[in-house]
Amino acid sequence: MKPLEWLLHMNKLSPKQETFAQEYVKSGNASESYRRAGYKGNNVRQLASQLLTNIDVQKRVEELQEVGKKEFEVTKEFLYQKYMNLHDLHMDDQGAVAKGSLDSIAKMFGLNEPEKLDVTSKGESINIQIEKTYINGKD
Repeated sequence: MKPLEWLLHMNKLSPKQETFAQEYVKSGNASESYRRAGYKGNNVRQLASQLLTNIDVQKRVEELQEVGKKEFEVTKEFLYQKYMNLHDLHMDDQGAVAKGSLDSIAKMFGLNEPEKLDVTSKGESINIQIEKTYINGKD
């Protein structure tokens, strides 16, 4: 992002919101990110969830995830291949731990979300979510 674009973007978010977005991309944990951003409250989980519904915060999280994906060259194909390698090792106890790590990486970069397809029908925009395909009863 160019410096001017960054400054314009930053005006949409408060410093706490920006910190929240950055922490959320790092950890994937909304409640912990909420605390690290300096927010306080009795129901942190609910407040953090509400903050994630803010359109500007969502856009910033997506931007940061895109930067991370490009910087670290993480793709769904990369994660799929790593997961299949673990599967080939019969997913013993060590494999389950490694899979959990891959799931965390996928979440960090927003690669765990189902693909979304925007379509238009009768002049109205609708959002269709494509779900995972199950093969032989397993995902």
